[in-house]
Amino acid sequence: MRPAARLQAVIEILDGVEEGIRTLGTPADRVVADYCRNRRFIGSKDRRSILALSYDVIRRRGFHLWRIAAAGLSANGRALLISHLAHATPEELALFGDAVAHSPVELSDSEQQAVAQFASLQTTANTPLSASHEVPEFIEPALRERFGADFEGAIAALNETAPLDIRSNPLRPYEDLSKDLIEISEDIEKLNYSPIGFRSNSKVRVTGTELYTSGKIEVQDEAAQVACYLVDAKPGMAVVDLCAGAGGKSLLLSALMNNKGQVFAFDVSAKRLSALSARSQRAGCRNIQVKAVPEVGENRARILSGFTGKADRVVVDAPCSGTGTWRRNPDQRWRLSADQIAEYGAVQLGLLTDGAHMVAKGGRLVYMTCSVLAEENEAVVEAFFAAHGTTDWKLVNYKSVWTSTLDSKLAATAAKNESMLQLVPHQHQTDGFFVAILEKT
Repeated sequence: MRPAARLQAVIEILDGVEEGIRTLGTPADRVVADYCRNRRFIGSKDRRSILALSYDVIRRRGFHLWRIAAAGLSANGRALLISHLAHATPEELALFGDAVAHSPVELSDSEQQAVAQFASLQTTANTPLSASHEVPEFIEPALRERFGADFEGAIAALNETAPLDIRSNPLRPYEDLSKDLIEISEDIEKLNYSPIGFRSNSKVRVTGTELYTSGKIEVQDEAAQVACYLVDAKPGMAVVDLCAGAGGKSLLLSALMNNKGQVFAFDVSAKRLSALSARSQRAGCRNIQVKAVPEVGENRARILSGFTGKADRVVVDAPCSGTGTWRRNPDQRWRLSADQIAEYGAVQLGLLTDGAHMVAKGGRLVYMTCSVLAEENEAVVEAFFAAHGTTDWKLVNYKSVWTSTLDSKLAATAAKNESMLQLVPHQHQTDGFFVAILEKT
């Protein structure tokens, strides 16, 4: 593709992303994937370039929307890209109106005037937080509560590009893994906390490699890897993964159990679960049972009641705001509202209660989110104890579980309650991720 044609592709992608944000529809990663899949003629090099530029714009969406509004332009993909190019690579604006197929039309008079105005629109102390920090105004107090004096650095880290984290498969030990991973990505390095994890900051595709197709590696953020170890699922146990999603944690739990015992992967979405059987086969996991369960109603109650008091471990990786994954999903921050976060809290407490009924005496309920907000994390656990008391349940300090399950340095928590683990990008170089371990006494 010609450079001008790539710019037009980015405009079309950004229009799709804006539509998704406006309607709470298709997320950015799906917009990009669908766009490229429907245009097979786009080569891998062009695809990488289009994806990188699209995400560069999305990561500064708040800044660009502020400039666009001040300059009197309508907020759309074209205006967003013009603002970005004017800020980052102004010479590329000359490609608008280029005499090649599929190039964006030349800049209008109003767009040229806007470009001239952009130079004077620099962020100051009075600039809206959405423009200066890419943070919706309503969520600022909760983020300041979490990060305190680290607010500036924490927000900057949440808007960086996430690295690629990979883990080995405990069921398929492989002596030359480090060497072969270096051949895939020269900057590969061991992770800080996960004993089976590796990281690359390069944009490499591993899913087509022999290491991946043979089940020797999986793509999984270090925070999720650590969380699985903290479940402390031992061979022979009955483990329920109540919100399994695509099953990444179920796979690692199965492997850590050495295929002994059972992992029951439940989710309300049969679509999310659909790939887990194939993933299990590739990874050599033979003890995962997959089942879609209704979100509410008698059928859900009937299915879950079959596990009442029988599970050694119940994992509740609850639906949440996703604030801890803003590095990977930068458009997610613009899809949130205060009402949504409050609704998540009610859902999270309900799921924690559902999971509690299934835990056997002496078993554990492990609550997780990919959120950095206290109201979805510590507050939900506190609400659980307020409802269920401390006679039958106790909070297990994550540090004691870490030292018995992970042969790595202990991560200091960013949580208000030091017995609960809150990982955050600026401190731990992982996704924002929360883990609380509750034991039935």
